[in-house]
Amino acid sequence: MSRKETPEQERVRLYREEQKRNPAGNFKANLNRTQAGIPNTSGMSIKEIGVLIIIILVIFIVYSIYKSL
Repeated sequence: MSRKETPEQERVRLYREEQKRNPAGNFKANLNRTQAGIPNTSGMSIKEIGVLIIIILVIFIVYSIYKSL
Protein backbone atom coordinates (compact mmCIF):
# COMPACT_ATOMS: atom_id res chain seq x y z
CA MET A 1 0.00 0.00 0.00
CA SER A 2 2.11 2.89 -1.29
CA ARG A 3 -0.50 5.60 -0.83
CA LYS A 4 -2.87 6.21 2.03
CA GLU A 5 -6.31 4.76 1.57
CA THR A 6 -9.44 5.83 3.32
CA PRO A 7 -11.07 3.11 5.41
CA GLU A 8 -13.83 2.78 2.79
CA GLN A 9 -11.31 2.35 -0.05
CA GLU A 10 -9.39 -0.24 1.97
CA ARG A 11 -12.63 -2.11 2.74
CA VAL A 12 -13.56 -2.17 -0.96
CA ARG A 13 -10.07 -3.33 -1.95
CA LEU A 14 -10.08 -6.13 0.63
CA TYR A 15 -13.60 -7.17 -0.39
CA ARG A 16 -12.56 -7.41 -4.05
CA GLU A 17 -9.46 -9.41 -3.16
CA GLU A 18 -11.61 -11.83 -1.16
CA GLN A 19 -14.02 -12.17 -4.10
CA LYS A 20 -11.11 -13.12 -6.36
CA ARG A 21 -9.87 -15.74 -3.89
CA ASN A 22 -13.23 -17.30 -3.04
CA PRO A 23 -16.09 -16.31 -5.38
CA ALA A 24 -18.38 -19.19 -4.34
CA GLY A 25 -18.11 -18.34 -0.65
CA ASN A 26 -18.98 -14.71 -1.27
CA PHE A 27 -21.97 -15.73 -3.37
CA LYS A 28 -23.20 -17.95 -0.55
CA ALA A 29 -22.65 -15.21 2.06
CA ASN A 30 -24.57 -12.68 -0.03
CA LEU A 31 -27.34 -15.20 -0.64
CA ASN A 32 -27.64 -15.92 3.08
CA ARG A 33 -27.62 -12.21 3.89
CA THR A 34 -30.40 -11.61 1.37
CA GLN A 35 -32.50 -14.48 2.75
CA ALA A 36 -32.12 -13.05 6.25
CA GLY A 37 -33.79 -9.87 5.08
CA ILE A 38 -30.72 -7.69 5.44
CA PRO A 39 -30.41 -5.52 2.33
CA ASN A 40 -27.00 -4.92 0.84
CA THR A 41 -26.62 -1.19 1.32
CA SER A 42 -22.86 -1.09 1.25
CA GLY A 43 -21.71 2.15 -0.29
CA MET A 44 -24.95 3.96 0.53
CA SER A 45 -24.92 6.86 2.95
CA ILE A 46 -27.43 7.29 5.75
CA LYS A 47 -29.18 10.00 3.73
CA GLU A 48 -29.56 7.71 0.70
CA ILE A 49 -30.97 4.91 2.85
CA GLY A 50 -33.38 7.36 4.50
CA VAL A 51 -34.59 8.65 1.14
CA LEU A 52 -35.11 5.07 -0.04
CA ILE A 53 -37.19 4.27 3.05
CA ILE A 54 -39.27 7.45 2.59
CA ILE A 55 -39.92 6.59 -1.07
CA ILE A 56 -41.07 3.09 -0.12
CA LEU A 57 -43.37 4.51 2.58
CA VAL A 58 -44.89 7.06 0.17
CA ILE A 59 -45.54 4.35 -2.42
CA PHE A 60 -47.19 2.18 0.24
CA ILE A 61 -49.40 5.05 1.46
CA VAL A 62 -50.44 6.04 -2.08
CA TYR A 63 -51.25 2.42 -2.87
CA SER A 64 -53.32 2.08 0.33
CA ILE A 65 -55.30 5.22 -0.51
CA TYR A 66 -55.83 4.10 -4.09
CA LYS A 67 -56.95 0.65 -2.96
CA SER A 68 -59.50 2.07 -0.50
CA LEU A 69 -61.20 4.22 -3.16
